[in-house]
Amino acid sequence: MASTATIVRRKIEGGPEDRLWTFRDFSSLPTNAVAKTLSRLEDKGVVDRLRKGVYYRPRTTRFGPTKADPVLVATSILDRKDVDWKPSGLALWNKLGLTTQVPAVSTVAVDRRIEIKNLKGMVRLLRVSSLRDITNEERAALDALRTLRFVPDTTPADAIRRLVDLCRTNVLSFARMTKAARREPPRVRALLGMIGTLLGEDDLTLSRLRASLNTTTVFKLGLADAFPEAHGWGIR
Repeated sequence: MASTATIVRRKIEGGPEDRLWTFRDFSSLPTNAVAKTLSRLEDKGVVDRLRKGVYYRPRTTRFGPTKADPVLVATSILDRKDVDWKPSGLALWNKLGLTTQVPAVSTVAVDRRIEIKNLKGMVRLLRVSSLRDITNEERAALDALRTLRFVPDTTPADAIRRLVDLCRTNVLSFARMTKAARREPPRVRALLGMIGTLLGEDDLTLSRLRASLNTTTVFKLGLADAFPEAHGWGIR
């Protein structure tokens, strides 16, 4: 029977380059023996130790060995800590057609407050309330509604029009976003209500959204001129 060291080495050397390895990849083996083997493989230059329990096998190119993707490093750490997460921010907004810009810093939405050392300036952690039962794209759409005026390379009105189109073509589920929005800021629920009105959603769904809002609150988002429906949701 092969030793732990042999199993670990064969799995890493037989696996793809440019990927992360953590103790979870060897969960059926003794942790201490796995740790010692990974340490020896680091000494031999097979893997790079990025932090405790996280190793990277680089790929050699004509420009030298590759570096680990900071997002993969961050999400592997989040997985180890049992933190729920979804990709968000500019990368997803670009994918959805909300902006043409690409991110210099990647954004990951997380369900609790947490810090990851040594990755500042490369990965931004955005704390949100709702991550489950929605897609990555729907989470990113809710995040766009949170910061509508600051989505780059577009206007709030154009961003709303794009989100309406995405709902109409079933890229986004209005129903799932509405359910997730129960724990979102009021302005998000108001914007979803306006989007639902534009989509012609049923009165029951819209009334539930409306009941979750303070009727005296005004959201100054610069949308009233573009959408007459905005007034009914306290949006100006």
